[in-house]
Order: sequence, then structure tokens, then C-alpha cells
Amino acid sequence: MKIRPALNVLLLVGGIFSIDGFVFAAIGILYFFFGDRYSVEGSFDDPVKNFYMLTGVFTVMGLLFLAVGMGFIIHEFRKKLRRKALLESGYRIYGTISETYPDKKITINGIHPNYVVCRYEDPVTLKTEFYRSLNYCVDLSGAIGMTVSIYLDPNNHSIYYMDFDPNLMPVKY
Repeated sequence: MKIRPALNVLLLVGGIFSIDGFVFAAIGILYFFFGDRYSVEGSFDDPVKNFYMLTGVFTVMGLLFLAVGMGFIIHEFRKKLRRKALLESGYRIYGTISETYPDKKITINGIHPNYVVCRYEDPVTLKTEFYRSLNYCVDLSGAIGMTVSIYLDPNNHSIYYMDFDPNLMPVKY
């Protein structure tokens, strides 16, 4: 069984927001062009004002939801493209996995996903740096001591990708 990273919730929420936003904006715009302006009841005495309020609220809220959802989706795809660019042209270093931690900010069915922390000692400056992996819903304690590749952005070392695959962990019996 292949182990995959924890569910990407931002992509899921972005898709739901985008679909709902598109539907609400479409309802508002279509009702504006094809609806009956004089049959809408509401808090105003004038039915035309009620019509404009109804179509305006649907359209604006729909466009707002669509923008938020598309923002989430674009963010996730840019992160994926950045990871691909780092794998292709990033500066590669090798670090050793020193610790595993549960991510207490996330709970999936009462269980916290785990991540590993990799330690890298720069041979030139003798400075120790730590890098964090993605979240995985599996016990990663068998990964301690493994050597992994870390791809750094040549211009900004705070942008990195740790090439860690939990499927390559040694099996403990």
C-alpha cells in the first residue's frame, strides 16, 4: 500500500468555494437579465429596488466566493509548480532525519499527521540548519537516521523541498 501525504484540504475547500461561487454568480446574473423586475417582494416598497438588491447580493457574494476559491486553488498549484522547479533546478544538499513530530495543528479522525525534521550541517560555515517535511498520516519513527535530499532555491534558502518518501522507510518488525 502506497503512503500518500495528508489530504490537501485547501484544494478541496477551494473547489467547493469556486463551484458554489460560480453557481451563485450565475443565478444572480441570469436572474438580472431574464427575471421579472416587478414581482420581487422584499424590505423596500419598490419592487425594482428589491430586484436589484436580490440580484446584486447573489452576484457579489457569488463572485466573492469564486475569488476566494480560485485563490486557494491557484495557491496550491503555484506551490506544486515551485516544488517541481526546485526538483529540476534547485541546489541539492543531503541531510539526516533527526526527529519525527505529530502536527498538533491538524487532526484527522482524532489522529495527528506526522512530519520529519531533517538536520543539515553546512561544512563551510559549520552552521546547523533544520528542514521540515510534508505531513504524512503514518508512523515515521522508522525514518530517523535516513539521509534525504533537500532542494533549495539558490536565491532564497528558506524556500526548499525535502524529497522524502515514507515508502522507502526501513520496516520494523
